[in-house]
Amino acid sequence: MRAFIVFSLAGALAGFAPVHALTKSIGCGTAGTFGRRIERQIEVTGTTRHFILDVPKGIDAEHPAALLFDFHGFGHSGAGVWSVSEFRKLAESKRFVTAYPTGLPIKIELRGQSHTGPGWEMEAIEGNRDIAFTRAMIEEIGRQYCIDLDRVYATGFSNGAFFSSLLGCEMSDTFAAVAPVSGGGLRSACKPKRAVPILIHHGTKDDLITIDRARAGRDQWLEANGCQDRGKPAPSAPNCHNYDQCAAGVVYCEEDVAHRWPAQATGRIWSFFEARTRSVGRAGNPR
Repeated sequence: MRAFIVFSLAGALAGFAPVHALTKSIGCGTAGTFGRRIERQIEVTGTTRHFILDVPKGIDAEHPAALLFDFHGFGHSGAGVWSVSEFRKLAESKRFVTAYPTGLPIKIELRGQSHTGPGWEMEAIEGNRDIAFTRAMIEEIGRQYCIDLDRVYATGFSNGAFFSSLLGCEMSDTFAAVAPVSGGGLRSACKPKRAVPILIHHGTKDDLITIDRARAGRDQWLEANGCQDRGKPAPSAPNCHNYDQCAAGVVYCEEDVAHRWPAQATGRIWSFFEARTRSVGRAGNPR
């Protein structure tokens, strides 16, 4: 269950909304189609790709809105994530558009066995069909709706967490921040064009993607973002550690759960995103 709980992690997650010059998409001034579950498809390199859009009331053609991508886990779908996502409760009051994409078949190893199902390519960067899909979605959504291109974010669960982390690395010039949940380390060398703020959640009882893999992923991002400190517990959530002496901040949270989306994650993630843009890594602090 994805529950909405607001946390203030010593200013690391929440803060005053950053002030920045809006980078409007070309869709500003265009009246797009509004609805809480809009099925869309686009052609990407000859393949039809599918995603669901949540465009709540309050989104209009004149005031740029943030754009969130929520990537499903292996074997699932955008429709499935939409049906359980707590981001739907936040989207109207916080004024953001959410895209719930669906992956194509991939092969992965789980507990020593090979499985095939919908998912995201998380190994290669060159020729990655899902990075191309993501770029195409941003372009298409930005053409049809008024989007603040400085406030584009990615989160995801499990296989989707690996992919959202990869996007933070490869599309650092596009995503303001990323927040993988129950994923692991980067599968490719991370050399982002700009440091990207990241919030990581993982369960200590996860036996599918172990906590050691999550900590290794954290360490990769600490190196990528040039962090110089060992982190400190957040007073309001001691299971989370803030790393602030970085080119862009890292927040790492461990929960007493198995391979699942922690109840606290949704609220934390949006508070984290809300305080960050491409030009402001943390509220008030240029990155």
